[in-house]
Amino acid sequence: MIKVLLISANYSLTRSLTSCLRQAGYQVVATSRGAGSLQLIQHEKPALIILDVELPNYSSLAIIRSLRADQRFPRYPLILMGVNMREEDALLGWEAGADLCLLESFNPQVFVARLRSLLRRSQSQSVC
Repeated sequence: MIKVLLISANYSLTRSLTSCLRQAGYQVVATSRGAGSLQLIQHEKPALIILDVELPNYSSLAIIRSLRADQRFPRYPLILMGVNMREEDALLGWEAGADLCLLESFNPQVFVARLRSLLRRSQSQSVC
């Protein structure tokens, strides 16, 4: 089963995404804390990371930058999203190293299709 790590303090978003991903056959590990997320990533070794743009007392962009700069971490596919995400947040997310930034509210089927596409791309790149 493919493991997805969800880092979000938004209960509603976490509940919706967890339900959507589990129905699609993914294993979901969720945390509401940005602090300690790098250790959690190292421990869980997810296939993909979903990161909420709004984490209390922690910068999601700092998490992305740390993941991309630290050679101990493989290049995890990373989706940055959030309920109140703006275009400026998406630009900063892409500059920090996010693979996908979602501004709009999500349709569960479209979201899962995007996630699968991102996983396929990352798997084909690791084969080369």
